[in-house]
Amino acid sequence: MKIHDSRPFSTADGRAPSTGSSTVHPNKQGPILGLDCITVPMTSPSNPPIIRGWILWFVATLFVIYQLALQTSYAALDDKIIDSIGMSTAASGLLAASFLFTYACVQLPAGLLLDRGRVRWLLFIAALLCALATFCFSISSNYWALLASRAAMGAAAGFAFPGAGLVARRWIRPSQFAIAMGLIDMLFSAGAVMGNAGLAQLLDVLDWQAIMQWMAAAGGLIALLIVIFIRTAPGKTTGEGDSKRIGLMEALRELMGTRQVWLGMLFYAGICANIFGFYGFWDVPLQQAFGFDKNDSLVLNSWLFIGMGIGAVISGFLADWWGRRKPLLVIGSIGGTIAVAFVLFTPATTYFAAMTQLFINGLLVGVSVLVFPAVCESLPKGYSAAAIGIVNAAGILSGALCQFIPGLFITSNHDATLETYQRTLVIFLLAMFMATLAAFKMHETRPGWDNAVTPENDNLDPDPNTAS
Repeated sequence: MKIHDSRPFSTADGRAPSTGSSTVHPNKQGPILGLDCITVPMTSPSNPPIIRGWILWFVATLFVIYQLALQTSYAALDDKIIDSIGMSTAASGLLAASFLFTYACVQLPAGLLLDRGRVRWLLFIAALLCALATFCFSISSNYWALLASRAAMGAAAGFAFPGAGLVARRWIRPSQFAIAMGLIDMLFSAGAVMGNAGLAQLLDVLDWQAIMQWMAAAGGLIALLIVIFIRTAPGKTTGEGDSKRIGLMEALRELMGTRQVWLGMLFYAGICANIFGFYGFWDVPLQQAFGFDKNDSLVLNSWLFIGMGIGAVISGFLADWWGRRKPLLVIGSIGGTIAVAFVLFTPATTYFAAMTQLFINGLLVGVSVLVFPAVCESLPKGYSAAAIGIVNAAGILSGALCQFIPGLFITSNHDATLETYQRTLVIFLLAMFMATLAAFKMHETRPGWDNAVTPENDNLDPDPNTAS
């Protein structure tokens, strides 16, 4: 299969045009946040109602918060669950990773379905099934029942992130798409804080089964809000018209034949190996090996996600204001690599120093949210959820593998030494190197819908590698 280069609108030297340029596409009007936007009717997908769009975005994002609270909850509950049923460290690692494995597997199918189907009903069913699986987890009394129910939780939650991204793409103006994705990531991080430090505090008053039952109830409430508020697209009551004419195989060919998609997958795989593999599970025992107790380690780990949420919002705002994505992706990946090395190999002498390390690391990896605009803006309309899904799948699968693999070499959290953790967890540093390389190889994009490289797209300069 020939992979085409999906360069966006650019100058002859390959850079994005200055946002202050007086040369604009004929169908453009004045700037929003310093960027040109497409002139369309107020109810079109490119210029949807502002307040209603952000309300729908928030409701869809609640499912994402819920997903990450479930996903990271195991780090807080694992000791209680191990004591409850008895299992090895490797078995516990597999149980933790089972959520991510199934979550990753459904990302592309979920995205393809969301691009073509009724978003409201798909998200409602997914949230309801996620809540039911969470309840089943809470009443399971053996390892295999826990494994099956947690895997089901991951599969149902797999619709959350591409669903929220699609709602943002359809209901939020193109010039604000990166900030919308940044805010999703910020609230996504809030779910991680709830799943780490929040559940650790609840364990003082509730057992793990009761906590999971309350989380199941929260999932049911989110499903109800989705069915009440979510709509498919501005001016449409069914699936998006453009998307319904795109076949599944055609969508796959477009995604798999786009270089930017592959680079986005590699980039996000490296970042998520750390977000979900390292900070989603292994940083807690590492901090314990540095001398902190379990509760302090959980709270410390939460500072990574707090920083990531803030970093995502800041980078989203800067990217939309500047009209560029790649420089921020490069800066974030380089800085994140250095920060991960510090967390792994530089002992923090005080609680505040460890908190600062993790917070700064979070700020830097928060830039990773820009990979979704960078990929979506390299494709035609009708591929948004599938593009978000396939990039997210690469990240989540990488996170699941890197959550499981260290457990093969660390036989017991109680007996492992600091040197054992550092030697084993160096895989997370290698993953950051991969993300940095992919960031350098990605091309620049700008806000809008018309950035895909096609022979008919006059809004692009010729590829300098193929132009005569």
